[in-house]
Amino acid sequence: QILELDGVEDLDTLGPEAFQSFEVKELDHSSEKWVKYYLTNEEIRLMRRLRQDTRLRDVNELFEINVGLVSGENDFFLLNEERVAQFGLGNSVKMIIGKTEQLKGVILTGEDFSQLKSQGKKVHVFVPENRPAKELSKEEQSYIRYGEEQGFHRGYKCRIRKRWYCIPQSWEPDAFILRQVNRYPRIVLNRAEALSTDTIHKLRFLGGVRPEEVAAAFLNSFTLALGEITGRSYGGGVLTFEPGEIRKLKIPMTGADRLDLEQIDRWIREDKIYETLDYTDQILLKEGLGLSDREIVLLRGIWEKLRDRRIYRKENRKNGNPSAKAKADGQKPPGKTEP
Repeated sequence: QILELDGVEDLDTLGPEAFQSFEVKELDHSSEKWVKYYLTNEEIRLMRRLRQDTRLRDVNELFEINVGLVSGENDFFLLNEERVAQFGLGNSVKMIIGKTEQLKGVILTGEDFSQLKSQGKKVHVFVPENRPAKELSKEEQSYIRYGEEQGFHRGYKCRIRKRWYCIPQSWEPDAFILRQVNRYPRIVLNRAEALSTDTIHKLRFLGGVRPEEVAAAFLNSFTLALGEITGRSYGGGVLTFEPGEIRKLKIPMTGADRLDLEQIDRWIREDKIYETLDYTDQILLKEGLGLSDREIVLLRGIWEKLRDRRIYRKENRKNGNPSAKAKADGQKPPGKTEP
């Protein structure tokens, strides 16, 4: 039997009679993460049932996932617009996303990059051809010499390469998925033909899959709740996903063809996650899977409960009031779980 206390001091007031008022959690210790200790039996049963529902799609059936580029020396390889112009590298760079906060919605566009460039962000990556330096352009040779003068070629990742200035690359991404998140994960379609660093995972959709439907359907109360259970939380409340953890997620795709990705993108850019979930839950969970309003409220509550515990546990221990913090972030307070 498991009881959650706010602190060690609560042990002094916990008498034998308290153990009779709490339910015994129905947990599978061999395969389920400890975070499920914070769910009720009703919530646990609902999550188990949906994870076994064949109408939900494993993400492995929808896309491949891999890490982004590992440059070894971002200070050399990532450049802003001013540095590109300084060295005349306009033909030697590609667009790149290097930080989560540079992804604002669920679609990355050329206009987004124009704004980032105007803000002086390092959204260019140096990618010369994989040839000896003497065969590259004068501008590229000059920049490589600059890098060697600064000692960038001596970094571990650089010095073990055949040519230190060439970053190993594989396939270019159709979309991105955030590796570390504060409030919730999301898929971002790559309409700007950009690359990403290893702080952001890259996706490649399988044949016959409609990327717009996957990106839109990913944002629903069940998948977000499952993400809280599947991901890992470290200090500071950040939720982290490695590729293996993303592969454990499931997405309800029935009805995804009816979702308006452009509208969802606008909502997310305006920090309106609840408007997004009200919309997607109605189409995917209620109409697509036939879930009741109560079940959708339960799923929303699971996500909120685990999210708030992860993000606000320090504040909760101090004042027991996550609602104030949630309101400050423009969220509905925990417990406001209209489907």
